Amino acid sequence: MKNLKKVVLLFTLSFLAISLAGCGKQNTSKSSAEKTTSSKKTQASKKVIKKTASLTGQQFKTPQGTFTITENHVTASATKNKQVLILRYTFTNTSSAQLVPSDYWYKYVKATQAVNGKVKKLNQGSLPFSTSTTKDDTLENSSVNEVKPNHTLNAEGSWELVKNGLPVKVHFYDSHQQLIATRQYATK
Repeated sequence: MKNLKKVVLLFTLSFLAISLAGCGKQNTSKSSAEKTTSSKKTQASKKVIKKTASLTGQQFKTPQGTFTITENHVTASATKNKQVLILRYTFTNTSSAQLVPSDYWYKYVKATQAVNGKVKKLNQGSLPFSTSTTKDDTLENSSVNEVKPNHTLNAEGSWELVKNGLPVKVHFYDSHQQLIATRQYATK
């Protein structure tokens, strides 16, 4: 009887050991499968999206049209003791719809300024009403006019400087908000 109990006990312990070992392998297999699925998801999220814009020389091409930068300068802001960086451009509507250039300019073109080691995003600028800024006022107002397909318009975009005199980096993006290029402009 004692021998029978020992045999049953050994058999039961062996069965438990084999069962536990099987469970451990099963969990390992599941873990490997989960890792493979996770790895495939990561690869899919890193899928390269074709850029929808380009910057060559002074021409920034977007799906809606081409912005040809013609000039840049700094002038007084409507905000006291502040200045604005102005980029003048000619916009050619290459789309099939009538559109407003400034809607796409400020969607695709952003400006920053490094102040005390921190990068600050610049807000859209505003100009004071004075005779010295008449041409800038006219071009800024022009940027919100609708442009018919295959037509061209002279306009400008502006950003209020966080700190006068420091350079500004202008970042050009595509419709997927992928960075296309960065240009630096002096503000002195």
